[in-house]
Amino acid sequence: MMKFSIRERSRGVLHAIIVTGLSALFASGVAVAAPNQGTGDVAGDTNALVDSNVFNLLSTGSALTLVKRAFLADGTPISTGSTLPTGTMVKFMIYVNNTSSIQINDTSMQDVLDPLFLYQAGTIKVDSSVANCALAACTPAEEAAVFAAADASGALSDGVDADVASFAGVTVDAGNQAVANGQMDAPANSVLALVFTVQMQ
Repeated sequence: MMKFSIRERSRGVLHAIIVTGLSALFASGVAVAAPNQGTGDVAGDTNALVDSNVFNLLSTGSALTLVKRAFLADGTPISTGSTLPTGTMVKFMIYVNNTSSIQINDTSMQDVLDPLFLYQAGTIKVDSSVANCALAACTPAEEAAVFAAADASGALSDGVDADVASFAGVTVDAGNQAVANGQMDAPANSVLALVFTVQMQ
């Protein structure tokens, strides 16, 4: 599990967003390839391997990168150190770039918001329709494409129900490892993105 932080500094009625990493927790399940069948016999006994000839390939080299970015409501990226006035709507995007050819099953993301960020109800969106970025960190153009796809997807409910994400208190959760949401997977060769909106206080 990796933990990063996003910090805010108060400057009168203005607040600076310092995107140094993320205030997100990320946990991933096991990367499991399709089951493979082994055949053979032991000392001529063709039934000897019946109960032991199924195995799973586990990915030990999956390239997963977790990144958090901030955007204005119109999709304009907000750079580190930008100063925004109180009341500004900001869209956060947390994404996992899965450059492996194996789906990562049962992934979870959690973002605990600072009180300066007021979550806007019903704005959580999750998308994995965009192909993975070529490098571990996506380029600004690739991030823009990931953001556009995620932002255009349908909003999920804030409650713990049939979908994969929820919001409670000051915490955005996606996946079921921290909260009993639906299971969320990171498909092979794709970017799994979580987007939600906050208002600067």
